[in-house]
Amino acid sequence: MRRLFIAALVGCLVGGLACTREAPPDAILHNASVWTGDSLRPSATAIAIRGERIIAVGSDAEILALAGDSTTVEDMQGRRVIPGLHDAHWHFPTRRTADLVGAKDAAEVVNRLKAFASEMPADAWITGRGWTPDMFPRNTAHRQYLDAAFPDRPVLITDRDGHQALANATALRLAAVSAETRDPADGVIVREANGAPTGLLQEAAMGLVRRLLPAPSELEVYRALREQMQRASALGLTAVQMAGATSATEDSAFARTIAEDSMRLRFRIAVPFTEAATDSVLAAYAARAQRETGPYLRFGIAKGMLDGTVDAGTAAMLEPYAGSTSSGLPMWELTPLVNTIARYDRAGLQVELHAIGDRAIRMALDAFDSVAVRNGPRDRRGRIEHLEVPHPTDIPRFKQLDVIASTQAIFATPDATALQNYVPLLGPSRERRAMPFKALDDAGAIQAFGSDYPVFPMDPLLGIYTAVTRQLPDGTPRGGWVPEQRISVERALRFYTWGSAYAAHREHELGVLAPGYYADLVVLSEDILVRDPQALLRAKPVLTMLGGRAVYRAP
Repeated sequence: MRRLFIAALVGCLVGGLACTREAPPDAILHNASVWTGDSLRPSATAIAIRGERIIAVGSDAEILALAGDSTTVEDMQGRRVIPGLHDAHWHFPTRRTADLVGAKDAAEVVNRLKAFASEMPADAWITGRGWTPDMFPRNTAHRQYLDAAFPDRPVLITDRDGHQALANATALRLAAVSAETRDPADGVIVREANGAPTGLLQEAAMGLVRRLLPAPSELEVYRALREQMQRASALGLTAVQMAGATSATEDSAFARTIAEDSMRLRFRIAVPFTEAATDSVLAAYAARAQRETGPYLRFGIAKGMLDGTVDAGTAAMLEPYAGSTSSGLPMWELTPLVNTIARYDRAGLQVELHAIGDRAIRMALDAFDSVAVRNGPRDRRGRIEHLEVPHPTDIPRFKQLDVIASTQAIFATPDATALQNYVPLLGPSRERRAMPFKALDDAGAIQAFGSDYPVFPMDPLLGIYTAVTRQLPDGTPRGGWVPEQRISVERALRFYTWGSAYAAHREHELGVLAPGYYADLVVLSEDILVRDPQALLRAKPVLTMLGGRAVYRAP
């Protein structure tokens, strides 16, 4: 009898099954095709959940045997089940603006702005987001297109990447931006030959006009939070990491939603990364990270900016842009960067650095390397965000330095902006190393996938499709853009689950379907782990669970 008991106990532990009948699961999902993300048990057909956590993963027979009288049992009808998807780089849009994404030209941009203006009070600013350089003649945005349509109302529209904005003459006048206005630090006022502003404001120069926009109300922010969470749940997202600090109004919206017990998403929120941060400020950031350890809201990471974007010509490159003498807009020098990271690091804070150009990426790696030597070993998990065009010699350094590559799968979308503006600016040799997901994976780097929403759609299945095919949904360009950097669906899934959880220091409870982990999972309408990449476009979440609770069910 003793030998039989020991054998049964070992069987329970190896199979990850609950070894007691005292507390049956609250819910069981069975008849499923489960991709667990767990190397110890990569596939299963059933999951048992008690409270917010998974208590067992196994076969139908194993898991159904655990059911009690009060257990809810759901038949998944053979559908694919995956861990909840986790966006490692996401932004919270709180302001209502005109949607300019996909406009075919400047005329359509103006028409969309007019439609938006008709719904707004007569004295309200007209704002929009999502334009790209290729929408304007010669890839050059100019206020003349806005001035003709809106001679008396202020207009400010932000590009898709969020690194440049176009203001009309009225907005420039209200902000006192003229030929005499100096460029701010880390910003550029694009000018005519006579010095007059063209209306295009890059990087920090956007703030000269943006500061005049009225802040959204508490109610608007609260409604925006609920709307964004609902959209994310419907796309299979269960966690996001905000690459930006929250305002007091946003903090209030989170507090209200948590108090109502209506959170549908787990958040990790960044704090500012600045050279001017005092020791007391850093201590306050660290204290908040230690205090906010609930299941839905976490802190503990600081977001810094090292450069801009390729589309704006502000990403910091080692060599000038094609056909230009400019090599971008670096926002830091190495010595102050190292000193600042070291101070945040000593306070126990993780640091993530926006670095897109090869020069900025190398600076970030050099800085993390220096800080590790200066401050000594610790589990710091430095992150580089975007890293669109790393130099090939720097790719192995991610693993060597334990730096996380926080990449955006959907950035490899070969749309008109990429092919008509991004690629010509890089030139042929740098184009071949853009968004090198495969090279990073081959080098052993830990990647965390995200979307940079609202820069791109937050849909993670669309992001995975892009990483797998490097094509548009219609299958163009044939063979894919830079096809040697394509990866498998399974690798992309890992980066969108465990990789993102690791980047947030939550890999012990998120990103895998295994006993002890949160029951964050997605049931899909069809299997995405098949040879047909179009399945990624057809598949839709049928059920999204957060901590064992259904936060989305398809109609």
